[in-house]
Amino acid sequence: MKMAVLVLLMLIGYFCAKIGVTGPESNKYSSKIVLDVLIVGTILNSVINIEPSLTTAQILELFGMSVLMFVIMGAVAWFFPWLLHIKSEDKGLSRIVVLFMNNAFVGFPVIQLVFGTEAVFYASLTNIPFNILMYTVGVAQIRGSEGEKFSWRDIINAPMAATLAAVAVFILRPSVPQVLADTISMLAGATIPLSMIIIGTSLAAIPLKDAFGDWRAYVLSLVRLIICPLAVWAVLRLFNTNGMMLGILTITAACPTAMILTVLCLQYGRDEALASKTIFLSTVMSAVTMPLIIWLLL
Repeated sequence: MKMAVLVLLMLIGYFCAKIGVTGPESNKYSSKIVLDVLIVGTILNSVINIEPSLTTAQILELFGMSVLMFVIMGAVAWFFPWLLHIKSEDKGLSRIVVLFMNNAFVGFPVIQLVFGTEAVFYASLTNIPFNILMYTVGVAQIRGSEGEKFSWRDIINAPMAATLAAVAVFILRPSVPQVLADTISMLAGATIPLSMIIIGTSLAAIPLKDAFGDWRAYVLSLVRLIICPLAVWAVLRLFNTNGMMLGILTITAACPTAMILTVLCLQYGRDEALASKTIFLSTVMSAVTMPLIIWLLL
C-alpha cells in the first residue's frame, strides 16, 4: 500500500507537469524548500519524543551495525557500476542510487508491520549514518560526476546542521515543547508528497519509452532491491544473533532508491533523469521484492 501511494504521488506530479501546473522552474524552487526546510523537519522528527528502552550498549551495537550496513552497501555500490561498464560520467550517480534507500517512508511502515511499533525507533537509528553519508559522500558523487572539485564547505548546509542537532537531541534527550514537536512533525509530513511531485515532474520531461527503456535503471533497481539486502543479511548474520536487529537492517537495505536524490541532482545542477527513472522503477518493483526478501530471509 505504501509503495502504491508513492507511485500515485509521482503520477500526480507527472500529470501536473503535463498540464503546465509544474515544470523545471517550479522544481528548482521546490527542491530548495525540500532541502532547506522540509528535510530539516524530517531529520529532527526522527529523534524527538522518543523514549529508548534499549541499554546504552545495545544502542551502540545497533548503531554500529547500521554503519556496517552502509559499508556493505557502499562496497556493492562501488563495484557494480564498474562491472556493468557504465560510462564514467554516470558512475557517481549510479553509485548513489544503489547506496541510498528510502528507509523512512517505505522501510519504517514495513518494519512496524513485521516487528511492532517499538522497532520503528530502532530503525530510526539508521537515519544518523544515512544523513551524514548523504550530504558528504552523496553530494561528492553528484558534484564529482560533473568534474567539479569537492569542497568540505558544501556539507555545511541546513540538512547537515539538522543531522548534528539530531545527534545532540538523541544523546542529551532535552524536553522539547509540544508545539515545537508538532510543528517539526508537520514539516516532516510534507516532505514525502512534495518530493514525489518533484520526481513526477522530472519524469514528465522524459519520454515514456526512455523511462521504461533504460536498462541501467532496471539493473540498478535490482541491485538496490535484491543484491544490497542479500549482502547485508549474509554479512551481518555472521556478527549478530539478534533476529529482530538483523531483520530491521535487512528490510532497511531492501528499500527502493531514496527519492531525495532527484532533489539533490536539481540542487547541484546535475541531470536527474537516471535518478528519477531508478527511483520510479525501484519503487514500483519493491512492491514485489520486499515481501519476497522478508519471506526468504526472515
